[in-house]
Amino acid sequence: MAFIVVGTSHRYSPLRLRERISFSMQAIENALGFLKETGTLKSCVILSTCNRVELYASTDEPESGISEIVHFISRYHEIGKKELCPYLYIYREKDAVRHLFRVASGLDSLVLGESQILGQVRSAFLEAQKRAFGGYLFDKVFNSAISLAGRLHRETRISEGKVSIGSVAIDFIKGETGTLSGKNILIIGVSKVTGLVLRYLKNERDNVVFISNRTFEKARVLACRIGARAVRFDNLRQYLGKADIVITATRSPHFIIGEEQLRGVVRERPLLIVDLALPRDVDPRVKEIKEIKLFGLEELGAAIRKNRDKRRIEAEKAEDIIDKEAGILWEELSGLGQGQVCLP
Repeated sequence: MAFIVVGTSHRYSPLRLRERISFSMQAIENALGFLKETGTLKSCVILSTCNRVELYASTDEPESGISEIVHFISRYHEIGKKELCPYLYIYREKDAVRHLFRVASGLDSLVLGESQILGQVRSAFLEAQKRAFGGYLFDKVFNSAISLAGRLHRETRISEGKVSIGSVAIDFIKGETGTLSGKNILIIGVSKVTGLVLRYLKNERDNVVFISNRTFEKARVLACRIGARAVRFDNLRQYLGKADIVITATRSPHFIIGEEQLRGVVRERPLLIVDLALPRDVDPRVKEIKEIKLFGLEELGAAIRKNRDKRRIEAEKAEDIIDKEAGILWEELSGLGQGQVCLP
């Protein structure tokens, strides 16, 4: 039984491509059901986040399994293979195990050492288990990855300090505005990302926070928890006019803020928008409007690289542990101790 990974990430592909091939939760449910029926893959996990789309699978026929996954992504998202394949990486066997270990531990993340990805890996694995789309080898690999990631966060300092996209976003905003004091901040979406943003906003003083979500009750519950104010999604345009800063991170498949919503809004002060969603929440043409600054995941790169450099030594320690553990696990599972990697 072979263990394989086919995917792409922020290291290999532009945002526009990752947007096109990302999976919503409903799409993951449908996709797993379809892939299970084909019979080529014996197990499969779909990991779709802001910075990566990956399919992990076990199969009796690795080359057929890889072809099946590539064909499925192309067909499901209506994107030609010639456009898709240059951005894909493919890992096999021990190297696939090692890659999963690195991903779960935050070593392959945009923000080095961030721990949110561990929860996303666990959730993706549980989604496959719910559909009985697993097996001994597969379950062993994922449980080992989750366990090792927790150990690395405890035994090294890769997660020390501010390591989430939320913390980096707040630092970035403060760099652009100088201060958050006295600012009206509009948070759009109730998600793990906005939750991380709000965690760091709690340390700031004298700002007014509004939370909006398509499901008002979710916005209301979160707003009550942190002493903010929930606003109805239907009134979004009104609050876009009041806000100094907008931070958005929904799972909407379409833009929720378009050029037309902002073009006619009367503003007293400039507006800063930070779009942390994938697919993007804000139409890029918004940048053309005077007095509005729009930044997305790609624009946070400089702040993220600075964050990464501080953890380089700790990351090297973690890499050594991962190399050792991946080898031990693969020998246990296969008795081969050898893995091949195929990169584009």
